[in-house]
Amino acid sequence: MQSSVKQERQLIQQHERERNYWKKWSIGWNVFSVLTIALAYLENALVPTQETVDNRYYHWFLGAYIAYLIIVYVIGQVTHGGVRSYSGHFAQLNSSIGILLIIQDLITEKFALMALPFFVSFAQILQQIHEDAKLLWESTLSSLGLWAVSFVVGTLLGVFLGLFMGRYRQFNYWAFPYLKVIGIIPAAAWMPLTMVIFPTSYMAEVFLIAFSVWFPVAFMTIGGVQGISKDYFESAKTLGFSEFQIVRKIVIPGALPSIFIGVFTAMGLSFTMLVISEMIGAKVGLGWYINWAKGVGNYTQVYAAIAIMALLFSVIFAVINKVEARLLRWRDAGR
Repeated sequence: MQSSVKQERQLIQQHERERNYWKKWSIGWNVFSVLTIALAYLENALVPTQETVDNRYYHWFLGAYIAYLIIVYVIGQVTHGGVRSYSGHFAQLNSSIGILLIIQDLITEKFALMALPFFVSFAQILQQIHEDAKLLWESTLSSLGLWAVSFVVGTLLGVFLGLFMGRYRQFNYWAFPYLKVIGIIPAAAWMPLTMVIFPTSYMAEVFLIAFSVWFPVAFMTIGGVQGISKDYFESAKTLGFSEFQIVRKIVIPGALPSIFIGVFTAMGLSFTMLVISEMIGAKVGLGWYINWAKGVGNYTQVYAAIAIMALLFSVIFAVINKVEARLLRWRDAGR
């Protein structure tokens, strides 16, 4: 029994790998990806520069990147498992990153074809991140905490309302017209009022971000609940399920794919609202940092904050994507 369960789990994992990492393994592309990053290192080290830049951190980054690619390549070559699929799928993308790093370095730091201070090299961005490490770390933690609280509040509110409105027609009759009217109003439009209504800027920011989240989550949850076949509900009533059991075992699992669509849609809106709200009322945070850097005319700092945002939001997206895959593994098992 345990072996059959293990085999089924392995088949699901293999199916997921084939779906996510569909490009075939290629020794040529893996080697080429390492060579392009190595070439980016040599280009930066050997070509004379037009700007005064401390390239140590860029060299460390490229060295770590090369080491990572080699390790992944070797593991993939030996194990023939998930790492091999991962390495083969992203080899071409890693090659393009190496080429882009060379191009951006040549047109900014080396030949100064893009005018300062509006365009800077990646090496300058890494140098700026190192110089402002403490302030950027504090701002990142502040933004992450604010986003997490607001996103959870908005998601729970959206799921709760969506389940009720999708399941109970009487509740939907009264609530859905208000949802359509209030939900489509951009969260930023409420900003002047929130600064007056709420006693602290933090509460105003939580409201604005949560407001940007709840509508897409609620709307998709309603559609997910209403899309569940009535046969499931009739079968549940025949088996004597209580309303709580119907919601827990039929409504929530059936609406979960749509809920995650709403969550991913809301993520982009919440990131946008996070930056906007911090630019207006916060005293710390990545949005505040960008606004402060713009005020003093240091656009390298602006790019540094944007780079951290890109990394942070990508990690958040990947984590939620893993949670979705975990909760919806039954869907892959049925394919």
